[in-house]
Amino acid sequence: MEEALTGYLLATAGLTALVDNRVNWNARPQASATPSVVLTRVGGTPDYTMAGASGLVASRIQIDAWGKTFASAIGVSRAVKTALSGVATTVSGVRLQGSFIESERQSYEQGSGGEWFHRVSLDFIIWHNQEI
Repeated sequence: MEEALTGYLLATAGLTALVDNRVNWNARPQASATPSVVLTRVGGTPDYTMAGASGLVASRIQIDAWGKTFASAIGVSRAVKTALSGVATTVSGVRLQGSFIESERQSYEQGSGGEWFHRVSLDFIIWHNQEI
């Protein structure tokens, strides 16, 4: 699912116009340019029916939009919301069944090099087929 979600976001013109190819999992590379996007899978729950596993998983994905300015961070977060809200598609054989925003937070944080960055964090629940 991680590769499919990355591929989907990188194929979204409105987002890549802002971040180019700066979409990473779990951490923003040290000294990397902004604006950028960092995705983290913070949880996942397999779906079951009375007959057993349905083959679907509901994954909670935290998507952080980073920017040197508030305008750049919020602009990237809006592009992510436009790209993912309600999406249902198949990417590289992975079926993204539905994507729903659950929450949004904003912060201003100091990086390891002493620079300050704006961050907008979005939590999505993304239903997808379970990969084996």
